Amino acid sequence: MSEFDWIRDEISNLPGVNYSFKEEWEAERYHVIDQLMAMRGTNKEGKPILTLKCNAEKSEQLRAENPAVVPGYYMNKRVWISVLLEDEQNKDLIRALIHHAYLEAKNKLPKYKQAELGTF
Repeated sequence: MSEFDWIRDEISNLPGVNYSFKEEWEAERYHVIDQLMAMRGTNKEGKPILTLKCNAEKSEQLRAENPAVVPGYYMNKRVWISVLLEDEQNKDLIRALIHHAYLEAKNKLPKYKQAELGTF
């Protein structure tokens, strides 16, 4: 069991989240219905990362304030961030970023699918 397995539980407990494993990337992927919200895997140095959907303004601010938050690995750098998990020890911050990513993905869904998920 990895020290970061709590992340899988945190994300999987959110309404409407689907899990898949992308073999060629060796990455866990999490979708809100059909909108990608997060991926957990490693970067090119083999370090564990959590890549999350994030609005552009928040993404820029987080990267400026926190060296453990970097542009999204292999993603659109404007609206995705990656958290270097070995460098970021604050679980509350990671939880808050997971919940932000969930809402960002949920808000990209059509209104009728958002309604199916209820409020969060």
